[in-house]
Amino acid sequence: MANVSLSQFFPKTFLNENNLERSLGEDFSLCENGNMIFHWADFHETCDTVKTALANDPILKDDFEKKEMGLSRLGHIPVWIRTQSKVHQTTMFDLYERYILNQSNNIGVDPFGPIEVSFISGTGPFKGMAIAECFNKSTYKDFVLVYLLKGKLPKRDFRIRLKSKILMEYGHDLNAANLVSLEQITANGLLLSMESDLFLKEVSKSPQLRILLDTNVLKNSMGKNLGELQTYLSEYTFNLFYTSNKNDGITCTIQDFSIQSSFDFLKNKKVYLFISFNNLAKTHPESVKNLQGFVTYSREIVRTHYQDFSKKHKSA
Repeated sequence: MANVSLSQFFPKTFLNENNLERSLGEDFSLCENGNMIFHWADFHETCDTVKTALANDPILKDDFEKKEMGLSRLGHIPVWIRTQSKVHQTTMFDLYERYILNQSNNIGVDPFGPIEVSFISGTGPFKGMAIAECFNKSTYKDFVLVYLLKGKLPKRDFRIRLKSKILMEYGHDLNAANLVSLEQITANGLLLSMESDLFLKEVSKSPQLRILLDTNVLKNSMGKNLGELQTYLSEYTFNLFYTSNKNDGITCTIQDFSIQSSFDFLKNKKVYLFISFNNLAKTHPESVKNLQGFVTYSREIVRTHYQDFSKKHKSA
């Protein structure tokens, strides 16, 4: 692999080059248009590297402490939640923490579900909403970063985030189709998402599904250095893997997916569907080979350059 400078691999705000400030919140793009992104929090090895760097880099440490302090202030914002049995008084900090640590049901509340919330007093006025609708995207991200570095959340296996739409066919004889979002390529499979109405009314009732996915773009990208990769992938402006060719279809059933619902930060209820490479390989092993090969290739790029990052901070 050709040598790639650290400045090519990380944003300048992360590296503090040209006197710009490093930031724990930065991610970087594997293609120039930002449709394929890696963040250090999305891999346990890079998370450990950044955690170690905090001890040697006062700017990163200061950023971490500022995020931690900002989160702690949420403990001073009271919230009242009215359920059938009682009114619970809590704080915004507690709501974020329970949601992120998957403990919302400890107070008998469905995090996605209509509940009555007041930010005024225990007697109201109350507004019907979901807990997830109370959250700010940036604050939520800071919570996750801080809790990963403090060891309060399990570290993640390698994954790449995407902004891509692909076709999914469903219905009787696969006679209907809709665009769904391809959210992530992980070490173990793919994460898709769609609007909950589409899933509940149509997709979930389909005896068979077909995902149309052109993985040749990944096959042809491997072996390139980072700069070449960014340029190559940027040619696929919006849909890295979009195809309408039936030969690219991967047939599966709803039982092949792990399913979870959530609110996004636009207050839309979405359904996330994870399918493992093992299930995908049943009907289209060549596509799975391309996907797994790209995961291995991109993970090695990340490992190599975070080794450079680690050396830089040890010598700081």
